[in-house]
Amino acid sequence: MTDPRPLSDHLPLHPFEFRILMALLDGPSYGTRIVEQIEARVGRREKIYPANLYRRIRDLLRDGLVEETAAPEGVDPRRTYVRLTPEGRHVVRAEAQRLKELLEDAAGHQLLPEA
Repeated sequence: MTDPRPLSDHLPLHPFEFRILMALLDGPSYGTRIVEQIEARVGRREKIYPANLYRRIRDLLRDGLVEETAAPEGVDPRRTYVRLTPEGRHVVRAEAQRLKELLEDAAGHQLLPEA
């Protein structure tokens, strides 16, 4: 097994990759279910195209942030399930912190509406 890449090599994440990783915080999932999880959180403001979803998942697999896992018992075994790796969990947390700091800076410049 190779050493994980430096955190800075992964950041910033593409917003769609960040959403995929956040969906996987709930546990292993597969393509259309990941889309449903994202849409449940953010609505259908952005169209999610299957080709884009699977390309992003392939990139996350390549980067070691997710890995394939066996389908749970009793579900269609043809579905490809993926789950976060420990490195993926670390990266999604780091990206959330990075975004928090950006928003705090924007708020300091009064770029955000009052809550």
